[in-house]
Amino acid sequence: MKALSAANVRKGGVVLENTRLCRDFIDSAAAVAPSLPGVTIKKAGPNKMLVAFGSQYGLCGAFNERVLEAVYQAEAKLGCVAWVVLMGRRLAERAPDQICCKPVLKLEAPGSVDGIDDAIGDLLTVIYDKYRCGEFDEIYFIYPSFAAEMLSMNLKLVLPPEFESTGEEPPMMYLAPPELLEGLLREHLSIHLYATILETLIAENESRMRSMDFASKNIQKKIDEATQSYNYALQEEVTGELLEIIGGYEAIRKGAEGV
Repeated sequence: MKALSAANVRKGGVVLENTRLCRDFIDSAAAVAPSLPGVTIKKAGPNKMLVAFGSQYGLCGAFNERVLEAVYQAEAKLGCVAWVVLMGRRLAERAPDQICCKPVLKLEAPGSVDGIDDAIGDLLTVIYDKYRCGEFDEIYFIYPSFAAEMLSMNLKLVLPPEFESTGEEPPMMYLAPPELLEGLLREHLSIHLYATILETLIAENESRMRSMDFASKNIQKKIDEATQSYNYALQEEVTGELLEIIGGYEAIRKGAEGV
């Protein structure tokens, strides 16, 4: 398990660097959206969706408890949270059926880097369709990441995107501006979703390796303590037997001298 976690961390780190480059490219391309003729960028509103990312499997310490704690804090901070999505079997198992009286949708999370593509499809459809239909005004991601050897929780506004007008003329387009905007929004959500799941997967496996290291050290400590106790008891037993032998010898010697 530890070797598998280490492999996921190594592979995930390489993929994450490329994913960040892709995300930056898409975000910079989408910066032209406000300048497109005939399109309206949706503004932030009161109805919010929280999407929390946790672990699919166990043996990662208090990882999922930290994510749930971040969900409660985000709800208290943002207010008007109408829906909560929990991604990850272990995360869902530790959460109540309702979080602060809000309905909860529970989804499976990928167990490896290679499984991210399959996991994105369902979640992307759920999130984007509800956002496009106006069911939610804002969508936030809550996800863990490792920085400076520390596990931290992140709260990020994903939709509506924080597009900034460049002030430049819009580029030559072959698509109608509304169609282009929808494509940009979907790509924006898709790449941020992929990057978030990837960071969560790396953090999950980092936590798992640290939990295993701690467990190994704790087991070794228990073994050392048991060995010391055994050696002490063995020494006490040997000492007791020697004292009995010496005592018996002295009794025999004194008896012989008395004769």
